[in-house]
Amino acid sequence: MSECEFKAVFTLEGVDKELLIKSFRTLEKEMRFGRGYVSVNVINDDVVIIACARDLTSLRSLVNGVMKSLYLIFRVEELS
Repeated sequence: MSECEFKAVFTLEGVDKELLIKSFRTLEKEMRFGRGYVSVNVINDDVVIIACARDLTSLRSLVNGVMKSLYLIFRVEELS
């Protein structure tokens, strides 16, 4: 997808980078479709998750997916 009309950026500091990167690399396949995608990178020791979409409805869907995933990852980490 070359067009990115709408974007949401999540910058996470002081987190388990390895856990988040592995989790979102796995989830990237599930969060990629014709109108949008999610990518994860490390920038200046922070984990940066970017949701990019052609329309607001798709962006909302991706943001919800990212937020639910982050919630689950942090809850599981907390229970460990």
